[in-house]
Parts: sequence; C-alpha cells; structure tokens
Amino acid sequence: MNMPVRLRKSLLPCCALAVALSPTGCQQQTVAEGIYPQPRTGFFARRAQVRLVQEQADVAVIFIGGFSEQVLTHFRTVYETTPPLPVTGKQVRAFYAWDGGRGCLPFHSTRLLQENLRKFLSINPRANLIFIGHSYGGSAIMDALRGLNCEHGRVLAVTLDAVSCRERSKPRERATGVDYWVNVYCSPYRHPKDLAAIIGGPWRACPQADVNICFSGKERDAKGRRFQHARPDALFTTQGPNTTISAYELLRHACMQYGL
Repeated sequence: MNMPVRLRKSLLPCCALAVALSPTGCQQQTVAEGIYPQPRTGFFARRAQVRLVQEQADVAVIFIGGFSEQVLTHFRTVYETTPPLPVTGKQVRAFYAWDGGRGCLPFHSTRLLQENLRKFLSINPRANLIFIGHSYGGSAIMDALRGLNCEHGRVLAVTLDAVSCRERSKPRERATGVDYWVNVYCSPYRHPKDLAAIIGGPWRACPQADVNICFSGKERDAKGRRFQHARPDALFTTQGPNTTISAYELLRHACMQYGL
C-alpha cells in the first residue's frame, strides 16, 4: 500500500532531523546473524517497537530504549548488532520504547511490556529473562519487574547509564527476583549530548548492583570518540576501567554461570 502524499510530506521534517542527529546518519548497521525474530530494516521499521513473540521459548532477551530512541535509534543499534547469547534452548528477542511507544513524555509506562511478559510467561512459566536497557530504558527494567507478579526463571539485567526523575525509581533499588545486575554509567559527563542525561536524573553508581562500571567522559574509546550517554554501544561493549571485561562479556559469563 502506498503512503498518502500528505502523510509523506508531513514526515519529511522528522526524518531529516533524525538523520541529522543520528550518530550514524543514513548508514545501516549490519544485523547480527541468528537473532530471532530478525530485526526489520528500513528507516521507519527501525523506529518501531518489536514486541515479544507469544510462542514457546526458553529465554527472552528484551532491549529497552530511552527518551527519543524512536527518532535517534542510539540503542536500536545495540539491539540489532548484539549476537545471540550463549544460552540453552530457544531464545527470542524484543525491543521496546521506554514509554511503551505511546509518546507519554511527562512520564513513562511499562504497562505494555508487562502485559506482553505476562502473556509470554503464561506460555513459558519457567523461561529465563534477560533485560538490557539504556537511559530511561534502564529504569524501565526495574519498573517492569516490580509490576510483574508471575512465575518465571532466572532474571539478568544490564543498565546502561540509567536515568529517572520519578520517585519510584529514584532509590535505584534492585527489583525483587533479579539474579544478576550489571550497572554501567558515565561520569563525569563531557559532551553536549549528555545534557539530556543530566536533566533525566542519572543513576550513576548503584550500591545494590552486582557490578558497577564507570566510564569517564574525559576519556576516549579505541576509535577516538568520547564516552557519553548517547553512545550506549561503547558503554556496553568496551572493557571497563575497573574490570577486565565489558558489560557484554559479563552478561555472557552470567548466562553460563546461572545455567541459562
């Protein structure tokens, strides 16, 4: 079906802004092999949520993006390029927006994610859950788990420079049922794009996390780019200064350690 001309014209300014602000512009990232379901490609498809499939599976790997993620796709790249994790059985992957895709800017809601999780767990009551969230998506992990009162298996979580201004998330408390939690954050901030994180209310170090990894905004990665809030890929895959491996490798090890 062809898109109406009027609608196409109305979307052009948003598309141009997204391309201009995106760190990769029009460049398409290579999608990792073995991901199920395969991420959709294309400008608009990459800005849509990928709901958790309601079918039999052993592990659900859920990525949750932050504020403006559906325009800038900073975290979408992590979802698309992270290879399947070393788990036993069938793993499925999903991608959600921090506000459930409803555009609720004053507050975020994880109701859609919770509804999808309950349906998924009604089919797979012993399924293990793995969450990876960036910015508001990091706090959304704990919010969703606090509202999830149903049977499930192990729960692993990675929060990438999580932020939240809401009272229910300010304590940075570990949700009940989380078996392993890696918290990554950037401090001090040294990039103009980090203003969004400062306004959002950065979590920084979380005492209840199993591992805290801090990247200084004064430092640069192997490609010469500063560590910053808007680059979750570097925070996820780079070896931390206070660890010998990256958050991604820690998650892989945890999958094997907990027998997922």
